[in-house]
This record gives sequence, structure tokens and C-alpha cells, in this order.
Amino acid sequence: MLVGGCAKGGSSTAAPGENGDTSQATTDTLPRGAIDDPASPENAAEVVRQYYAAIDAGDYRGAYELWGGEGSASGKTLDEFVAGFQHTSQTEATVGEPGRVEGAAGSRYVEVPVTIRAVTDHGEEQRFSGHYVMSRVVVDGATEAQGRWHIDSAKIKSTR
Repeated sequence: MLVGGCAKGGSSTAAPGENGDTSQATTDTLPRGAIDDPASPENAAEVVRQYYAAIDAGDYRGAYELWGGEGSASGKTLDEFVAGFQHTSQTEATVGEPGRVEGAAGSRYVEVPVTIRAVTDHGEEQRFSGHYVMSRVVVDGATEAQGRWHIDSAKIKSTR
């Protein structure tokens, strides 16, 4: 599944790569670069861009780890997440302007809109749209990883 699953009230629809590539990820982690500034909503959008770049490159572990809880917020195990891309040969995402950052109980949240075009290994083109809810922790004592934007949930639907 292209969106990698959803948790915390998000929903997902069968997306490109529903049957996934069963190979393991080839890189350990994605470079964090521009997403190290935890206050910027643009950096939340950058995480979504990195997520789809990782998927397109076959770095499913790297994409999975951009979900909260080192992937657990996707609602899937790493193997289930990887399996969701078995028949995906290409993905392209257009990431929109992030919304306004909202706060709640020591965390910050922002919605990032996205439109997705994917191609299966059989040449079928699929299109999706929706948004990701990105979050980060802002309390004293939070780890560096908790303070970075990560994917909290997704609401992605087929547009075909």
C-alpha cells in the first residue's frame, strides 16, 4: 500500500503497490538535512517528500521509519509495509503547502496535502490524493528523534 498504513483515526485506501516489493530496504536511514528545524511546517512537508523519494528508490525501511514510533504509527510491521509495494514500479508525489501548525498536549501537528501518481509493474497508472498528519514532540526531555516531524497518520484515497 502506498501510504504504508494508517493509525490514530486515519484511513487508507488500497494504493499503488498494494502487493509490495518483498526485497529489504537498501539504505539504513534517510538524510535528515532540511528537516532538522523542528519548528518549520515546510520541514514537515519535506518529510513527506523524503517518504515518497524513499518509496520510489525502493528504500522501504527508510520510508517506514519516517512514520512515528520508528514505523509503528503506520499500523504495520516492516514486512507488511514492504509487502505493500510488491507491484509498484514508480511513484511520484506532489506535496502541497502545509497547513497551520496546531498544538496539543506537548505535541505539534500539521496537515500536508499530497497527490500521488504511481505505476504498477504491469504498467497500470494509479492516482491518489489526500493528506498526511505530521507530528513532533515539543516537551522538555524529548529525544532528538521525537522532536523531528514524523508521519502520524494519513488519509489517502484513490481518485480514479
